[in-house]
Amino acid sequence: MRGITVLIGMLVLPLLLAACGSSANSDSGPTISKAAFVKKVDAVCSGGNKRMEVAFAHFLEANKNIKHPSKADFEALVGKVLVPNLKREIKEIRAIGAPSGDEDKVGEILTALEEGLETAESNPQAAVNSSEAVFGISSRLAKEYGLEVCGSR
Repeated sequence: MRGITVLIGMLVLPLLLAACGSSANSDSGPTISKAAFVKKVDAVCSGGNKRMEVAFAHFLEANKNIKHPSKADFEALVGKVLVPNLKREIKEIRAIGAPSGDEDKVGEILTALEEGLETAESNPQAAVNSSEAVFGISSRLAKEYGLEVCGSR
């Protein structure tokens, strides 16, 4: 059990840290100031971090007998912990709406996150091996925009 806990923890922590480089879509929601947007989106990412931590703990508990995780184990981890939580974050962020004039920047961040999520879904091993390769662009863009929580993961 300790072997899988340490190994999965080492692999999932970067995913949790990189996964929320996201933002809102200008197609929905009222106009919002950039400051309010940043505050709300970082709150979404903070909540997402907490949900992923809980989901990860449940995953470990359900799989405590695994001593040497297989490719299928990592696929299950990505499919059960990362993917559903990121999809929820994307939905919540879209509902916030983008600040007026920042629709393109926000759209670029969200697109990068969705592309990373698609990569993680189609190739879970890539997400396990290098969260930076999968979610690095969305995290960088989020950080550049001013999203502290989302941009620091």
